[in-house]
Amino acid sequence: MSQPMPPENINSHILAVLSLPLLDKLAQLELLFDRCTIRQIQDIYPLIVHSIFGVNSNPLGWGLRTTTLENAVHSYNRLHQFFAVNGIWMHICHRLLNETTKFEIDINLLPRKFISMLQGGPMFYSDLINIDPIKHQLTTLSLNAFDFYMLHFVLHALQPLHTINPIAMQIHSERTKTVYQLLVAEYLDNFLPQYPNANIEPSNYANSVKAPQQLPAPSLQPQRQLRYLKLPSSYRNENGEAESVGVANTSSQSSADGHATASRIYTWRSESVVHFFVDIWLRYDVESEHHLPSSEFVRGVRTLVKQIHFFANGSRMDHSPLCQLRKLSLNMVKGRIYAFLCSLIDRWPLDSSLSVVLELWLSYIQPWRYTMGATNRTMGINYEPPITSVYDGFIIDNLIVYTHIFMQLLPRFERLDYSVYRNAYMLHRLAKTFAQQDLVERLQRFERLHSGNSYGFDSPQRQVNMLNKSHNSSYNAQWNPLVSSNIPLLFSEHMHSRIQSFLFGISMARNSVLTNIISTLRKEIMDRQRSEGYIKNLLKKILGETTQDEIMLRDLSRIPEVLRQCIDAFCRTFNVDPSTLSMHETLPAEPSPPASPSLQDFSFFDSNDVLDASMLTPHQMSLNTSNMQPTVDPALLPIKSNEIKPLVRLLHRISEAINNKYGSRIAAFYERDDFYGKLSRQLLYAPMTEKWFEKSNGNVDIYEKQLPPRVSLRPLGSIPSICLMIFALCFGHLWCGEAIIGLLLLCTVLLIYCMILALLS
Repeated sequence: MSQPMPPENINSHILAVLSLPLLDKLAQLELLFDRCTIRQIQDIYPLIVHSIFGVNSNPLGWGLRTTTLENAVHSYNRLHQFFAVNGIWMHICHRLLNETTKFEIDINLLPRKFISMLQGGPMFYSDLINIDPIKHQLTTLSLNAFDFYMLHFVLHALQPLHTINPIAMQIHSERTKTVYQLLVAEYLDNFLPQYPNANIEPSNYANSVKAPQQLPAPSLQPQRQLRYLKLPSSYRNENGEAESVGVANTSSQSSADGHATASRIYTWRSESVVHFFVDIWLRYDVESEHHLPSSEFVRGVRTLVKQIHFFANGSRMDHSPLCQLRKLSLNMVKGRIYAFLCSLIDRWPLDSSLSVVLELWLSYIQPWRYTMGATNRTMGINYEPPITSVYDGFIIDNLIVYTHIFMQLLPRFERLDYSVYRNAYMLHRLAKTFAQQDLVERLQRFERLHSGNSYGFDSPQRQVNMLNKSHNSSYNAQWNPLVSSNIPLLFSEHMHSRIQSFLFGISMARNSVLTNIISTLRKEIMDRQRSEGYIKNLLKKILGETTQDEIMLRDLSRIPEVLRQCIDAFCRTFNVDPSTLSMHETLPAEPSPPASPSLQDFSFFDSNDVLDASMLTPHQMSLNTSNMQPTVDPALLPIKSNEIKPLVRLLHRISEAINNKYGSRIAAFYERDDFYGKLSRQLLYAPMTEKWFEKSNGNVDIYEKQLPPRVSLRPLGSIPSICLMIFALCFGHLWCGEAIIGLLLLCTVLLIYCMILALLS
């Protein structure tokens, strides 16, 4: 044990430690925790938590949501080691549980909808809320050390970092995995275990539970009129008595009974985790917030939904104190998921990033995929778990989530550009899910029986408002949830004709990709290869170089088969006759409005450069938007499998240093008209306009950046290039006596080849 820290130095010392760089800070904190007493750790604990998550300071905090394996591997591993379920930080949180000290969090730091829920007086939070005795208003929450950290951890995901930080924006666009996502999955898997006999870590702490407040919290008067719901059968236990969500959070005053105390000790952390994650994340106010949530947040919600399914599906084999919470957890999600999904779909940009929302929905409506039996199968990736009668109650209670979300997504899929592989794959995921025969049969049967009239929403009016919302679709007519005949049905004549029209459009898109886009792109690649000559193409093949057009052609070649599978699946699901759809490769051109100018000559402005609103037809807008593609610097493309990551990153930094120092001279050489200019154009990357899309507030904005002529050493980082250099070194060593001579000969041959190309150009 190290020498104890003097009490008078602790506050100044912790401020100095928190200002250090990340790796030094983690090392110093571990030493500090070893030297401090429990009382001293209590004093500095809120400061450390606020620093971790950037409360009232830099919202990035310690970078949990911006640190990935790709951008900082050492920081990624150290942060995970520090915050893991058996890491030093979690042990500190549990050491503080032996004390009665509570840590307060200001109500103003909480989301608006979460505050509204607290004002309704839910039983779980009854011993946590503090009321101003004069104003009779909620002021703070008093939490133990574990809850204080976990609540801040959950709130950190709501920060719109992707709108203020370039690294977070890159993570939002590229969907890389951060330390935060890793910790979310680890915490949920630990505190909401899949297996009934699993241990909840850390397990070697003193047997303590949430300490009650000295005085019971006064009841709050609701600020809105009370509304009541008829609970479906899935909310009731075997004796027919309604199960209250608050039962799982029994007051610690009733812990006199030994068995109840033991159960409380085992379950209270799981209760806190499931309540904090569900009550805060699924109450994210997508409609009122200025910025959309990040795709990282949506992926985190999907992780939560999947783990809740694992957790709830284990209730049938669990006889531990967690069994009751397992049964209630899925109902908690069910009460919020429909409104959350509808709000996300309403505002999410119409591009391939919609896949994160789609995967969240598909994960929720397929609980049979998240069972111990499904995860233990060794059937391969094509194994489809059976849909047994056990899930009939879930499908009935969530029928609206299956049918109406599908109908809400359909107009968006009608407007997608299927010449992009990721868009075609999204459609394939949707078609594959609804092509499950057991699922289709159940949806049709339950929809005919009109069993989907109890959904567990927070209010009936919310249900009416969500379903009456206009989504630019004819199926969203006004309807009364009490009159089942007015509910728009997924398997109706109207939807059948609409699906048939949708599939015809998919067939047209497939034929267009086959006959126009692929053939045109393949011809352009062949023309360019013929102009470059046989030797250059051979060297590219040896070095493993692939152009952006070749990568695009590879993706495009997969699209026709993917779309064909989608059409077949939807035809089986909705009983559409495939013969009514044209699947031939040659079709007459799609009719366009008369007197419409061609795409090349089209302009939204008249001869006086004034915007002509009459030209803004949907047909012309689709023609223009379908040609909007991001253009990326080839040197910044994702690292390929035939490249060595550390070497590519090192070569990129060297190239950047050369370009920054000699950029003006490089550009001057590139612009010369003599032989040196021709040689420079063979060796340097050509100037280009980089274009990319950014999504911040629900709109897709295109940005451009002019790139000058530049040096790129990235081709030297490929495995074929290294093999060629090794071969040259071996040749020089064996035939010339010096290995370096072989490398010089290789450089000479390549230089002579580039000079010949320069002369011929």
